[in-house]
Amino acid sequence: MHSVRAATSSLVRSLGWEARGFASGPAFLASGMAARTRCLVCDVQMPAMDGIELLDRLRGQGIHVPTLFITAFASTRVCERVQASTALCLIEKPIDARELQTWIDLALKHG
Repeated sequence: MHSVRAATSSLVRSLGWEARGFASGPAFLASGMAARTRCLVCDVQMPAMDGIELLDRLRGQGIHVPTLFITAFASTRVCERVQASTALCLIEKPIDARELQTWIDLALKHG
């Protein structure tokens, strides 16, 4: 899990943006970074709280962050949950750098 998070953060930085990785949804919430986050790239499956629950928590706190979900497990159920959320997209792993760049550009314009 750590290696995927580190690789994704490294990819985002290589595309010219600042990136910070967090071990879990609760770790991100506790960081105090949520209100300053302009784009959230978040795995659907995470320890303690999944990405969709994290997005719901943020919205419950009045924080609206353009969110891109990533997953290695794009089951019908996962796709339905993401579509029902306010996320901009679901990107399947392995992550394509150009696809991620396109969605981050859109998220930053959207947010």
